[in-house]
Amino acid sequence: MKKLFEKHFERTWLIIFLIMFVIIMIPFPFFYSETYIPAIGGIPSYIFGWFAHTAVTFTLIIIYYRMCMKRKEYHIYDEKNEEDTEGGEE
Repeated sequence: MKKLFEKHFERTWLIIFLIMFVIIMIPFPFFYSETYIPAIGGIPSYIFGWFAHTAVTFTLIIIYYRMCMKRKEYHIYDEKNEEDTEGGEE
C-alpha cells in the first residue's frame, strides 16, 4: 500500500506539471498574439498571461518542494551523511 501512495504522489505531480506545460503550448490569446494588443503602459497583453503562468508555476514548484521535503524518501542521503559524519571523519 505504501508503494501505491508513493507512486500516486509522483504521478499526481507529473500530471500537474504536464498540464501546466500543455496549457502554455496551446496558442491561447493570453499567451500568444500575432497582433499588437496594448495593455497597461503599452505592454503587449499576452505578456501578462506569461507573468501569471510563471507565477502559478513557481508557486507549484514551491508547494512540490515543501511536500517532497516532508517525505522520508527524499532524506535518504541526509541520513547517510549524518552517519558518515558522526564517525568523526571531518
